[in-house]
Amino acid sequence: MNVHLGSELKARWMDYCEGLGKTPGAAIKEAIEYQLTKANANPVPKTYRQTEEAKEPKLRFEILMTISEKSAVRERAQLERCSMRRWIIDAIRTGLTHEPQFGMAEIDALGESNYQLLALGRNLNQIARRLNEGQYEPVTVERIEALSRLIDKHTDVVSGAIRASLERWSLE
Repeated sequence: MNVHLGSELKARWMDYCEGLGKTPGAAIKEAIEYQLTKANANPVPKTYRQTEEAKEPKLRFEILMTISEKSAVRERAQLERCSMRRWIIDAIRTGLTHEPQFGMAEIDALGESNYQLLALGRNLNQIARRLNEGQYEPVTVERIEALSRLIDKHTDVVSGAIRASLERWSLE
């Protein structure tokens, strides 16, 4: 198994393992065994799918928070451009389903990414159509590089949205 951590994360991991008195490989093996044991002990996450046709009624549920917790939730909700209620519901859904709940920034990024991906698909369809019609379609290095740049841009946007969604739930 190969895992690319990057220099900063690798250095932190090596220091952490040294502090535990374990080799990095032994620590990873232990973490994998722990996750597999935990996965066997926990039920499969629920899937949450709600359609417009069959909306489930909402029930009031009150929670009490400390002042600092409420302040932290307010701050995170403002960063995500959503209400505190929406942020809390997304946190609960993530905990129940283990699926990301995207904020407005990620939704905007994924929308732009889809737009770029559709443009890429149109370009490829035009080339394929001309080739199927028997027409000579010059596939140049420049066109391939342009499509490659679109793919790279799409991948970066989606990766960033996924990373942001996952990092949103880590507490420090």
